[in-house]
Amino acid sequence: MLLLGCGGGASGPAISLSPEPRTVVVGDQLPLSALSSEDLAGALEWEVQEPYGGGLRNSQGDSTVYFAPEAAGTYHLVLRGARADGRKLKQVFEIQVLPMFAVAPASAQVALGGSVTFTVTARGLPRNAVKWTVDEPDGGEISEDGRYQPPPKAGTYHVTAVSTVDPQASGRATVVVGG
Repeated sequence: MLLLGCGGGASGPAISLSPEPRTVVVGDQLPLSALSSEDLAGALEWEVQEPYGGGLRNSQGDSTVYFAPEAAGTYHLVLRGARADGRKLKQVFEIQVLPMFAVAPASAQVALGGSVTFTVTARGLPRNAVKWTVDEPDGGEISEDGRYQPPPKAGTYHVTAVSTVDPQASGRATVVVGG
């Protein structure tokens, strides 16, 4: 939370915002509520700082719903108001918009000697380039295009896809290999 431009003598942030932390997945909605620690003259005004940083259901009042944009990133929500003594209040809050990243199918069964192809659905990243790995040593092989070849031994194995654009965006699938 950051307090900016409050005008003389402010001892700290006058507004708290919940939920905390403020994270949402691209394209989703995040209900937000503001609570003032002092009397305000009139309603709070809400604004998204970045031009393509998402939208708001209400631009005035103690609550709103934030509509996340289709691009992951850090965006800023600005709340403005006036204190009872007439001084202006402005606080800026960060909202973290996370990419949506999923491996499909999430689980699969494959016969010994067979294969299965996995795909990634990603939203909020500039491209869907991924690096595939098999988590277990001797757990089989997976190609750049997501085609999994199991080992010659039955068991449960896992494949992981990690975005080459954002290494924090990853997904995992379970593969049961049987005879």
